[in-house]
Amino acid sequence: MTQNTNGRTLVFSYDYKPGSEFETIAHLQPGTTIQLLRTVDGETVSEISQPDEYTGHVIRYESSGEALEPTTILFVREGRISTGESASLDTDASMFSSRLNLLATTVEQ
Repeated sequence: MTQNTNGRTLVFSYDYKPGSEFETIAHLQPGTTIQLLRTVDGETVSEISQPDEYTGHVIRYESSGEALEPTTILFVREGRISTGESASLDTDASMFSSRLNLLATTVEQ
């Protein structure tokens, strides 16, 4: 069951596929999510003062053909997408953190 995802959704800019359907494969451990939302030096960025407010999701874009689509990571603040659920990323996005190369968008269910 998909839970509330009205909060901010972050995705790495090179993995953003607007409007593409994806399936949630797994959830990241909180410690892993926190580590990924910090710089290589372990510093927080000004845009994310509390990385523990985010839930990390491993997602795979769905393909209509035989080609494999990329598996990537999505971060949701104040929400969670259940494992096995499908959704898509909104076609509107904006740069959220240039230091982490993250875009902010919303999830459409």
